[in-house]
Amino acid sequence: MRTGLLLCLLAVPAYSFGSSSSNLGAIDFPNSGSKQAQDAFLRGVAALHNFWFEEAGEAFKNAQEIDPGFALAYWGEAMSYNHPLWAEQDIAAARGVLDRLGKTRKERIEKAPTERERLYMEAIEVLYGEGDKLARDIAYEKAMARLHERFPEDVEAAALYALSLLGVVRPGEKGFSRQMKSGAIALDLFQKHPDHPGAAHYVIHSFDDPEHAPLALPAADRYAEVAPEAHHALHMPSHIFLQHGMWDRVARSNQKSYDASVKWVERKGLSIDKRDYHSLQWRAYANLQRGLYTDSLNAIEIVGAAAKEIQSPRLENIKSSMQASYMIETNRYEDLALPQGEPDTSRYSSTANLVLAIGMGAAQAKNAAKTEEAAALIGGLKEKSDDPYTKKTYSIMEHELRGLAFMVKGETEAALTELDEATTIEETLDPPSGPVYPMKPSHELYGEVLAIAGRHQEAIAEFQTGLQRTPNRTTSLLGIARSSVAVGDSATAARAYETLQRFLVDANPDVAFLAEVRGFHRSTEDR
Repeated sequence: MRTGLLLCLLAVPAYSFGSSSSNLGAIDFPNSGSKQAQDAFLRGVAALHNFWFEEAGEAFKNAQEIDPGFALAYWGEAMSYNHPLWAEQDIAAARGVLDRLGKTRKERIEKAPTERERLYMEAIEVLYGEGDKLARDIAYEKAMARLHERFPEDVEAAALYALSLLGVVRPGEKGFSRQMKSGAIALDLFQKHPDHPGAAHYVIHSFDDPEHAPLALPAADRYAEVAPEAHHALHMPSHIFLQHGMWDRVARSNQKSYDASVKWVERKGLSIDKRDYHSLQWRAYANLQRGLYTDSLNAIEIVGAAAKEIQSPRLENIKSSMQASYMIETNRYEDLALPQGEPDTSRYSSTANLVLAIGMGAAQAKNAAKTEEAAALIGGLKEKSDDPYTKKTYSIMEHELRGLAFMVKGETEAALTELDEATTIEETLDPPSGPVYPMKPSHELYGEVLAIAGRHQEAIAEFQTGLQRTPNRTTSLLGIARSSVAVGDSATAARAYETLQRFLVDANPDVAFLAEVRGFHRSTEDR
């Protein structure tokens, strides 16, 4: 009898506790790996949830070295090659990891000693199985649904299922059902496990738009503290702060994110290309809204110096986009030449952004011909693009520049027709989940041109519509304030000016409209 009991006990895989709390958040992932491999494995899982994929891959490799038969350590490294929300995946590298565990799907799955771990392995097999990226993402989402249904108390299964739902969303997709389902799962996890990095993180991604962002504000507040070592975790709360127009918090979050990435690069001896220039770009945009123009110039200088040092086309593109944003947001245009020759249509190209800024600067200088040339260049980019979403964005820019060219020529009605078409197209796109794109929101530009034409009530309506998509943009608030003064609506003007006053408290003294904003604020207080 004792022998039979002993055999039964030996047949049941022994679980390690699999719990950890660190500078990457709190993880609870019971597993059958050795006790010695736990720290590395759990660090890898936490890094995965924070989208710190390089650190995750390294941690899972360490777990494999400690426990070469630990199937989930190979699962984790393979997971680090899939970036579900960025449409990126290194399938060859991931399949290479799985091949190290076993040469066949059956062999690899059987190396997982429990039903639960085998379901994780089955999910990774379909993620890197047959079919195109979308087909595999859909198959993976279904596999994670089965795992979550079978083990509903498994925190990691729930978190990764929520992420898998977001991983099948594509730009321009109608409806919000997948995001809402993902958000509901992540919110439930967040309420139970507020320090779990995936819970807070996926709440933010699920509700990253102006309409739903209030649901994610508590998660954003918490996530800002959960994983101070991971630069992406420090950046992500700013998605929700931006959707609320909280420019000071957007700037602070991204400063912390950039600083953390610099520390990581220095600690690991990595190339400066690994610094988080994405966060630096967000910081610059937020501070442009705050009238801190010198900060934006400083950020451009940092990116430009890095691009020159390592000869990076990617960083050159980031710098060019930041320069375009600076010109458009400050209304301080340089007289730059338009790009000549075959335009750059690569994924990270800044060509369209720069052409838009140059074209808008030409319109400011009353150069209709150059503005029309810029519109034609963007039209050419539109024709070369094979992405429907990008085509629409380029089409908006093209209509904007055509409208400005007509305005320069004194053809107001033709200008307004072009800009009205731009707004119609933009409303078919999702609201931006970051700094505005196109870099000049069409409702805002339409409102500005309507105001120039003296049609202030219509202008106010356009600015207000734009602010529903891009909350608290300084230029739109300024437009509402000025047009409200023009139509005698002092209450609306005061609300807009007072909001601007809060944003511009630390603004550079040479901001053109600073005295106007502060002067109106004082006059309303005196009354």
